[in-house]
Amino acid sequence: MTELAPLDRWRSPNAVMGLAVAAALIVLAACVALVFYADEAVNHLTSTREATLMQRAIAHRQLEVAEDVRIVSMWTDGYERTARRFDVRWVEINYGHDLQRSRKHDLTVLFDARDRPIYAAKDGDTVPPDAVAAFTAAARPVLAAARRQSEAKVAANPDAMGFDRQGSAMGAVTIGGRAYLAAAATVTPEPHHRDRLLATPLPVIVSAVEVNGEFLRWLAQDYGLKDARVIIGEGAGPSAPLASVDGAPVAAIGWRPDLLGHAVFRQAAPQILGFGVAVICVAGLLILRVRRLAREVVTARDLAEAGGRAKSEFIANMSHEIRTPLNGVLGMAQAMDMHELSPDQRERLRVIRESGSTLLALLNDVLDLSKLQAGKLEMEEAIFDLEAVGRQVCATFGGLAAEKGLALTLEVDEAVRGAWIGDALRIRQVLSNLVANAVKFTASGSVTLAMEPCGAHVCFAVIDTGIGLDAASIPHLFDKFAQADASTTRRYGGTGLGLAICQELVELMGGAIKAVSQPGKGSRFAFSLPLVRGPAGAEALAPDAAPAEPPRRLRVLAAEDNPTNQLVLRALLEPLEAEVTLAGNGREAVAAYAAGAFDVVLMDVQMPEMNGLDATRAIRALEAQRGVAPTPVLALTANVMRHQLDSYLAAGMDGHIAKPLDIASLYAALDAALGSPAAAQAA
Repeated sequence: MTELAPLDRWRSPNAVMGLAVAAALIVLAACVALVFYADEAVNHLTSTREATLMQRAIAHRQLEVAEDVRIVSMWTDGYERTARRFDVRWVEINYGHDLQRSRKHDLTVLFDARDRPIYAAKDGDTVPPDAVAAFTAAARPVLAAARRQSEAKVAANPDAMGFDRQGSAMGAVTIGGRAYLAAAATVTPEPHHRDRLLATPLPVIVSAVEVNGEFLRWLAQDYGLKDARVIIGEGAGPSAPLASVDGAPVAAIGWRPDLLGHAVFRQAAPQILGFGVAVICVAGLLILRVRRLAREVVTARDLAEAGGRAKSEFIANMSHEIRTPLNGVLGMAQAMDMHELSPDQRERLRVIRESGSTLLALLNDVLDLSKLQAGKLEMEEAIFDLEAVGRQVCATFGGLAAEKGLALTLEVDEAVRGAWIGDALRIRQVLSNLVANAVKFTASGSVTLAMEPCGAHVCFAVIDTGIGLDAASIPHLFDKFAQADASTTRRYGGTGLGLAICQELVELMGGAIKAVSQPGKGSRFAFSLPLVRGPAGAEALAPDAAPAEPPRRLRVLAAEDNPTNQLVLRALLEPLEAEVTLAGNGREAVAAYAAGAFDVVLMDVQMPEMNGLDATRAIRALEAQRGVAPTPVLALTANVMRHQLDSYLAAGMDGHIAKPLDIASLYAALDAALGSPAAAQAA
């Protein structure tokens, strides 16, 4: 009986209950431990992801600053106005204003050949270099690194020019309690201006963006990083370093981690404590749910990052896919227009060309609106003749106005005649939209395009005697996809994008647009722009001249994978009696170039097997190997955003011709590439 005594104790209800309770507590403790584990796992996953996002955001902004400085520094005019003769006004407009007002930099300093600061700008305004002495001192390591890189490039290749000669560097600097993302680049002439290069060291531009409230708010809005802050010295919590030019951390950006696990655990705790074994099951389900939520959070953030890339790719692909068939329609229509046609045939051809041009204009409107919304539309300032822009706009719509019996007139005040500095293309686009609307909505009377001074701005106005608008419709005129009413859309057509794009472009150029109208009495659309007078004696570019007659038949190598586009090229080059050799991809183009001799190469950018950029690089390498002069290579492409055009030039191309092909633009590009006297005069 004594041997059975240990077994008897387990027969007691209290002992069994204790064992059950102990087992339940063990299971409960295990469930609580699992919940804590899930909590920590989710928090660790989220923190790791946030740290990666923060590092990417810092690197992205630092690269943007560096790219801004490199682009504005690669400029022959910039080298002329800094190294050869210092023009403070030119530097203020093209470096100070461009980097700070357009590209949102906060501090900019220009150094001469002996590393002395000769120009400075802060918060959009020119200041004495002494006013930013602290920044000048802090940025000298970045300046020195840029010089070392340029010297190393020249030592490796003394004949290097362009980006192959330019030195650049980037890194974070601190001034007191403030941190900046800085970049430096040597001011270098463009590759074809080697004769402008002096024996002295190159000037250097150093520019920086402060890591301030606007930058930190961007991190919260675009990356979901909460309560971001700059840390100088030691700091608690997660942080990402801001590295100097030599890689050493000089500051950091900290943020409040998004602890998803803690929030879920606090919600589940009452059920776990209140319902015992049932809570254990619920806790298990909650753990699975938390893990699923964590994966969804990561997936959502990945999708958000990919969204910007997908939108840009979609815009580029849509442009290419729609412009390719349009190239066939408009190109063949231009080719047919050069042949003898009957009046009926010519009228039908006119309908085809006008319809294609309308579709192209609609496509351009949609793409412009997308680029404006994404903040990727860049203004290109150049010297232009204001009156010439007005004449071009009136000439474009003169035929349509004459058909409707309208008087289309241009009124230019004497005070605004002559050369100005601005984006003539975008000004012409706005004026064209306004004049097109005025002609469309005016049945009789007149349309007037007026240009006059108004204070420090230049004012533009388009006045018509058309149907007019009531006061309730005017506030919505500049909304996207908006028209006065549904009947207007049916009677006159249009997408409602034109005025929205006009407003976006005018505001991007620093101006404002407004409308005044009365039903039955016409409308007046006016906008003002802060344009700057061009240099004394400057002249705008002359209109495109007709291509000069070559001394022999032009030998053209055309790389184009689309059969329709091949036919268009042959048809448009036929009047020149050119010898055209066609290649279906980049690899065939390189082989054809290696086997023959050509005056010019027309290179499609997107092709199978080998794209146009790689093919151009291969041709340039072949020329260097043979020691022959480079043959002009012109890109044929529907992708004409600024960063895309820069990549074509970087690959060795000499220019581009936008699709759909326009015969005048094609001939002018050939003329310029072959160095005709007309092209030289126009240039």
